[in-house]
Amino acid sequence: MEDMQLVILMGGKATRLAPLSYSLPKGLLTINSKPAIFNMMSEYIKRGLHDIIFVVSPSNEAIVKSFVEKSFEGLKVKYIVQNDPKGPLHAFQLCKDYIEKPTLLLLGDTLCEADLDYSYDWLGYMTISDNSHSRWCLIKTNSDEDVTAIIDKPNYTPETNKVLIGLYNFRNPEVLKECLGKDYELHRGELQLSSMIEEYSKKVQMKGLLIKSWYDTGTLRDYNMTMAKNIAGRSFNRFKLDEFGVLTKESEYSKLKTEIKWLDTIQHSDLAFLIPQFFGYTIDGNKTTYKIEMVNGKTLTEYFNFYEISEDNWTYIFDKLLKTGNLMWSKKAPKDAPNIEELSKYMYITKTIDRIKEWHRQDILEKDYIYANGEKLLGFNIVFEKLQDKINNLIKTSKNYYSIIHGDICFSNVIYFPETNTFKFIDPRGNFGTDTIYGDARYDVAKTRHNYHGLYDYITLDMFKLKEKAPDNFEYSFFTGKMINPMLFDEIVEKHGYNIDEIELIEGLLFISMIPLHSDDPEAQIMYYITGLKCLNSQLEKEEAK
Repeated sequence: MEDMQLVILMGGKATRLAPLSYSLPKGLLTINSKPAIFNMMSEYIKRGLHDIIFVVSPSNEAIVKSFVEKSFEGLKVKYIVQNDPKGPLHAFQLCKDYIEKPTLLLLGDTLCEADLDYSYDWLGYMTISDNSHSRWCLIKTNSDEDVTAIIDKPNYTPETNKVLIGLYNFRNPEVLKECLGKDYELHRGELQLSSMIEEYSKKVQMKGLLIKSWYDTGTLRDYNMTMAKNIAGRSFNRFKLDEFGVLTKESEYSKLKTEIKWLDTIQHSDLAFLIPQFFGYTIDGNKTTYKIEMVNGKTLTEYFNFYEISEDNWTYIFDKLLKTGNLMWSKKAPKDAPNIEELSKYMYITKTIDRIKEWHRQDILEKDYIYANGEKLLGFNIVFEKLQDKINNLIKTSKNYYSIIHGDICFSNVIYFPETNTFKFIDPRGNFGTDTIYGDARYDVAKTRHNYHGLYDYITLDMFKLKEKAPDNFEYSFFTGKMINPMLFDEIVEKHGYNIDEIELIEGLLFISMIPLHSDDPEAQIMYYITGLKCLNSQLEKEEAK
């Protein structure tokens, strides 16, 4: 897609999404812990598209710029302000002088699949089965999918159920510029894209392209339904959000019993304010469900990955996060709790070894060294063996940190409320080597470090590019270079009484052990391996320097 440019229309007032759109443009509203427009942009950027035009409003120009500059680096971006919005066609017409390549037009509230064929002119559509024709611009096509008619928001039921969804591919830039330069009549008080598309279709044959996975975010009702359908979770879990904000999580009991035990215990303790309200659980044969309050708020992942926040504010936020965590970590395990050294040995040694054996890339794992962006790193088998004394000391000292833990206190499981600088913790592990709410508190702290230092979410959310030159030689880069210096966070970790070397050692083991859990994303697995090796090699260098 290097020969293409992308135009994104975000200049509308989004009145149909009020009151959500009072604080953010609709393209930046969250879908599955990511701004909606990011889901589309990242796919195109991974495919080589770097030339993007945004049409923005005077009120959202600054925040759109901030989002793009924080999330992506190295793009050729043009911002055009639509001061007097007269509809989507008017917004597109403002781009006329900057159209230089085949152009993909994306409406800011469109969320759909991006792995499509861009070699011909097409209009993306979906099919409807209700009588909502008057809401949509529809197309008719023949048996070859050639567009034969365009019908914009009819007040009757037409002989087609193909509705345009806001993704259009124009391969002829000269014809497109010519059509954008024409004068069109207002319809319903605005200039409609359908008028220009109809004109373009007279000169270039357009086809309809069925978009199979598409989500509507145009109205508050549509947005709520899309949110409910896009609640992320592990493959063995199923989610359902009802109309009253109660989230039901379903799986086999063995998968959920530790979470249920943790939630039930915390709910009936003085730490209950740290979690969403827990409404209990049911068991029906092999199926277990529990219900919990759906907390409305952004996770720390969203703030860290997508929004420009000053170092002073991050210092304030992260310090409070550790203070809040310490409310759990100060609750020491009772004397009859399972032996923490045995549990730590399993978590830090046995599980790591067992997990890494499951990785299908044993050709990488067997290498004594790998090179990552030119940096020479000892392979896992060697560095893990050389760090045994240090890992054994980690296990021996775990009794000093034996307390209530969350078990998966990564940024995506922390909902943050900036108005009060407070947090809610979601999706606990409830297991540290066995079914217990207790464990090594340093494990929780390492989970936070693997976000700000190891950039776990940047990897998981596919915000990177990786090139495998050989099984022992890799080059990678992240979409953005605007990251907070991890030393800022490390200083706070140490201020709260934790040894950053111990935390980094656990972090490295975490990255290695999570590799087989992400078999659906082989590139992410390699990035986890590289990141884990960097942590472990760092600790080996410090150990050998003593």
